[in-house]
Parts: sequence; C-alpha cells; structure tokens
Amino acid sequence: MVCALIGISAGYHRYFTHRSFNTNPPMEILMLSLGLICGGRSALTWAAVHRMHHNHSDTDQDPHSPIYKGIWNVLTSKWKVEYIPRKHINDLIKNPRLVFFHRHGNKLHVIYLVLLLMISFDALIYFGLAPFLFSWAGFGMLNYFAHKNGKPADVPLLNFIAPGEGWHKYHHDNPRAYKLNRYDPTGIFIEYIRTK
Repeated sequence: MVCALIGISAGYHRYFTHRSFNTNPPMEILMLSLGLICGGRSALTWAAVHRMHHNHSDTDQDPHSPIYKGIWNVLTSKWKVEYIPRKHINDLIKNPRLVFFHRHGNKLHVIYLVLLLMISFDALIYFGLAPFLFSWAGFGMLNYFAHKNGKPADVPLLNFIAPGEGWHKYHHDNPRAYKLNRYDPTGIFIEYIRTK
C-alpha cells in the first residue's frame, strides 16, 4: 500500500501526469522506483495514457473506459494504446530521470526481483509479487467502479486499495489538486515532500 501511495498515486499520477506539485530529484527517483515495484511500467507512458484518459474521459477514445474497452481489460489494467499523441509527452521527455526509467525500467525491475529472490522466495512474494498484484487490482477496480456509469464518480471505499484515489469525481473536476480530500493519505504525504 505504501509503494502504491508513493509510487503510483503521488508519483506517476499527481506528480508526473498532472504536475500537481514540485519536488526534488531524489524524491522523483524514489517515486519512479516504487512505481516500478507496483507494476506501473514506464511512468512516461503511464502519464501520457492517463492524460489521454482525462482528455477523452468516458468516450470511445478513453484508454481505460469500462464501457468502451471492456470490463475485464479495465479491471486487470490490460488496456493498450496503439498511439500516444506527442502533445501528451512533450514536457515529460525533458525530464532525464523519467526518460532513464522509461528506457531501463524493465531491466531495473528484473534486477530488483532477482535480488529479492536471492534474499528468499518469501521476500520475492511479499516485496515483489504482492505490491504488483495489489496495485494492478486496486487501480483496475478504481478505473472500473469510478467510471462504470459513463462519468467519473467518487467511490471513497476505493481509497483502501487505491490510496487517496477514491475521490475520483473531485479529481476529474480538479486534476491539478495534489490533495483531494482532507483525509487523502496521498495528499498528506505530498504536503511533506513538495517544494515551493
């Protein structure tokens, strides 16, 4: 849960995608690393696809619309995008840390998993497989339940599996907000790491 909060919710989503706050390079590296552990793949691609989602929310061009892409694809985060317009990545490709993780993220993730396996099989399960499965399931459920009726909806119970993201309608109405609710754990974390 901590990996998802820092890596995906704070990092991939609110920092790289929406530029909701500023932070320092070491924190960027931490967010990128934890995002990889959660199975977020490339943060550059993740952010670009999520920007497409916001630009085309709940239409046939929405890359994770349960109505147009199918419930199973959204629940399992198996959505695919054939083409990402350059406008969604122009600012992202200027960040050298983001580009490095985009190019080498798969290798870094494999090295991490091998190191865990060298420690023990239990370490691989608890620190490699579990964060990956919980994050994919949690954010897949978020994309499904928060959009299943064809428009963004707040689903506070989803905060337990997608930390801080259950205030989804509020997020769509205010995409640059770094804190979505006074109880938002991701927003509280961001208050400590953001720079002015």
